[in-house]
Order: sequence, then structure tokens, then C-alpha cells
Amino acid sequence: MLPSACYRLPRRRARLGRPTLPRVASVIIAVALGLATVGDGSTVGADHGSEEAKQAAREIQAARDRANDAAQALFDAESAIDTLTIEIAETEAELAAVEKEANQMQTSLEASAIRRFTQSGGSSFLLLGDFSDATNQLTADVLAAVTIETANVELDDFAAIIVDVDATRRKLEQQKAQQTAAQQNFTELEKQAEAQIVQLQEIESQRVIDDAIEHELQRQRAERARQDAAAAKVTAAQQQAAAASAGSGGGSTTSSSGGGAVSTPPPSNAGRGMVCPIAGNYGFADTWGAPRSGGRSHQGVDMIAAPGVPIIAVEAGIVRFSSNRLGGNAAWLAGNSGTKYYYAHLSSYVGSSGSVSQGQQIGYNGQTGNAGTPHLHFEVHPGGGRAVNPYPYVRAVC
Repeated sequence: MLPSACYRLPRRRARLGRPTLPRVASVIIAVALGLATVGDGSTVGADHGSEEAKQAAREIQAARDRANDAAQALFDAESAIDTLTIEIAETEAELAAVEKEANQMQTSLEASAIRRFTQSGGSSFLLLGDFSDATNQLTADVLAAVTIETANVELDDFAAIIVDVDATRRKLEQQKAQQTAAQQNFTELEKQAEAQIVQLQEIESQRVIDDAIEHELQRQRAERARQDAAAAKVTAAQQQAAAASAGSGGGSTTSSSGGGAVSTPPPSNAGRGMVCPIAGNYGFADTWGAPRSGGRSHQGVDMIAAPGVPIIAVEAGIVRFSSNRLGGNAAWLAGNSGTKYYYAHLSSYVGSSGSVSQGQQIGYNGQTGNAGTPHLHFEVHPGGGRAVNPYPYVRAVC
């Protein structure tokens, strides 16, 4: 389990469900981050002016993008740690195997040496005893050469396995050193991600997100979704062309199941019917398919936020709360559209299992289960089937 983050964000909420900092903390953070404040520290509205709304929306979206980039770097670092953990386990098993083989070979050589020594003075050891039974001296010389050659082969094999043991031990030491460095990198990136979320909170607290700004933010998200769709088409065309080229050349083709924003299009209701699963200030990352311990791969999108930030139903439906070792406090939401959603690592629930409306709070962000940094693990299962990459779904509405 990764080290726990030490958030200092309060749980009070401001407009549109976004938490605010105490006044003194806001001033300190604003100075530290070099953010512009107005006069006595009052918030800045867009004044419903088109250009002002666009500028405010751009600044807010830029801060959100920075928070998302920081979250991506953080969870990429977590995946690197998980990968190293898997590799270390494999190397430890490899080392145990070669050490066992070396021990068996050493025991065999010791037994062979003792046998040769004890037999050297007896007539039963033909090559060093009476050669009267041999047809001639040439036959004796050949048998002696075979015995010596066999010993040399055994010693060469033993020397080779010792080299393997030493190389595997060095490999394991290097991997453990890399793991220590990765842990340190993760801790630093965790601080940076927290700082970006605090900065986002401060920027949004300085602005009244009125209808004009919210409309502009939605317009920017729609434009981004259009660009993502265009990029997905280009990527798909390139993959088809590469597959066709490989096929015409007689080679075999393989398909990748890895994640990425363009690998899975958002659901039909994303951006219109679906809402963001987490309120407040947050950063999220595309971690689909990242390796996890036990041979698992990551099936969700991770959304980092302060403990206690509200978790909400992305659409109306039936919610069922449960708990498990990996997910901790978890929830399944069977949406009225037929899509199912999975939430994990909640600190606690709100209400009980049953019908919920869209936007209704169902819990609080936390770090229960196999989680270090407080975050929401969110999955999307279209038609109630297998999970698909939820990153483009979230990107379209958050």
C-alpha cells in the first residue's frame, strides 16, 4: 500500500459544491502561488461579459488541466511502483530457482569428488586400478580421458550457474534500488498534485462561476470532445492502415487492449445525461490498463481529491453499497440507461442502498481498501457488461 497523503484541505463547500479554504489560508496560498487578488480579497466575477467569461473560463480550465496533469504524473508513478513490485517478485522467484539449482549441483559435485577420492585406491575404480581387463593401454587412456572430461563438464556447468546466481542477485538489488527511488518520486509528485488542487481551489474561489462562465466551460469541453473524436478517427484509420499493410505482407497482426483517451468513445449520454462523479476540486488521470499486483490490470479512472469531498450519482438508478479488500467502501450504481458504474475507496456512505436521483450524494471521498492517496476509483460498464476505459467518459463531463 502506498503512503497516505496528508491533505490539509477543509471540508466546507462553496458554490457549486467546491470547498473553500479559511481566509488566512487562502491569502497565504495566493501569495505563495503568485496569484492575483483584487483589492480587499473579494472574489472576481465574469460580469456576464462574453470576453470576460471566456477569459475566466480559460483560466479555470487551465488550472483544471494542470491538476489533471499532476494527477496523471502521480498515478503513472504509482503504476511504475506496481510494475517494479511485480518485477521484483518475479526476480526473487528466479533467484530462488537458480540458487536451488546451484545448491543441487554443488551437492552433486561434492558427492562425485568424494566418490572419486574413495575409489581411487581400490581395484573397482578401473581407470586408476589394474588395467589387466582392458584390451590394451589405448582403451585405458580413452576411459581416463572420458572421466576427466566428465568432471570438467560438471565444473563448467557449476561455474555457469554461479554466474547466473550473481547476475540475478545484482538484478534484484538494482530493482529494489529503483523501487526506493520510485517511492521517493511518488511522494514528491503527491505533494505537487495536492498543491495543484489547492491552486485550482484558490483560482475558482476568486471567481464567481456564474451562468456565463459555466456556459463557456461547457463550450470548451464540447470543443475538446470534438477534437478527441477527430483524433480517435485519425488513430483508428492509422491502425487499420497498419493492420492492412501487415496483412498484405504476410505478417500476423495484433491488437492492443491498452487504454488511452481515444481508445474508447464516450457513452451516448456523456456530456448530456451523465454528470461528473465527484464534486469539489479534483484532478483525474487515464490509468486504464496499468499493471497491478497479482497480475491484475487497472480497470478504472482515478480521481484525486481531498478526503471528504462529495461523491455523487452520475445518473439516476439503483445504488448498492458493499465492501471488499481492494475497493474498501464501494458502490455499484445501476443507471437507468443500462450502464453500470463502480465507485471505490469511499471513506463512508450517504444514505443506504436503493433508488437515487442524478447528482444525489452517495458518499465521501476517501482511501479505504488498497489505496494510499485519497481518491475515487471509478469504472464504467456499458450495458452492465465488461468495464471499458472510463477516462473519455469522465473527460467529457468533468
